Amino acid sequence: MAFWGGSKLASEIPDSGIVEPFNLEQIDCNAYTLTMGEEYYVTPEFGSVLRRNTKKSLRRRALIEQPLQAVRGRGESFVIPSGQFAFLLTEEKVRIPARVMGFISLKSGIKFKGLINVSGFHVDPGFEGHLIYSVFNAGPSPIHIARGDPLFLLWIADIDGDNDPKYFKTNTFPQTEISTKLVSDVAREVQSIQRISERLEATERRANIIWYGFIILATFVAIVFAFVQILPDGSVTRIAEGLGGT
Repeated sequence: MAFWGGSKLASEIPDSGIVEPFNLEQIDCNAYTLTMGEEYYVTPEFGSVLRRNTKKSLRRRALIEQPLQAVRGRGESFVIPSGQFAFLLTEEKVRIPARVMGFISLKSGIKFKGLINVSGFHVDPGFEGHLIYSVFNAGPSPIHIARGDPLFLLWIADIDGDNDPKYFKTNTFPQTEISTKLVSDVAREVQSIQRISERLEATERRANIIWYGFIILATFVAIVFAFVQILPDGSVTRIAEGLGGT
């Protein structure tokens, strides 16, 4: 098994239609960079309304034509909170020939923020459609992603020998979206460590308020009791009568 180099990617990908649309500038050494696409799904945090937590669509990034080039801005964005899973759909469509297979990963920049790829790490021969990356935010902070962001890497490797058709991936329909079944399997509240920590901090703040209130009340009662103790006999009655206007 031999991995394709940059030159072979540049010549073979457009000729074989392995990635569409193809952009020569997205070749990164011996890998092809894939970008964030139209759909995503993020698991709900504790306390979220589940019926509102569905897969979402992102608006395409703006295209501004200039004399020498097209300048593309970032599209609509979303957030993956700390401790949450997400499904991310690639912008590009992939078609893997029977003679090769693909290997996928996340780019190091997004990994350093704490995003981990928890889906498969390969693409079967014969697969066709948009790739779905299953990821988990293991970092301490929410991660912001926009449509068009360069997030994923695809490597292509030759398969030794003749590959029998019975070992090809046969797609009845190309994968075009994040399926409802995939969403249903994870559509429940996720008790992330970050969320649990926030709830504990809120509980601690409420407990401190109650404790300080108890201390203030106890101090006030003690002062009143001490004041009553040092008054001469009958003074309390006379004070009460004076306050009553008698």
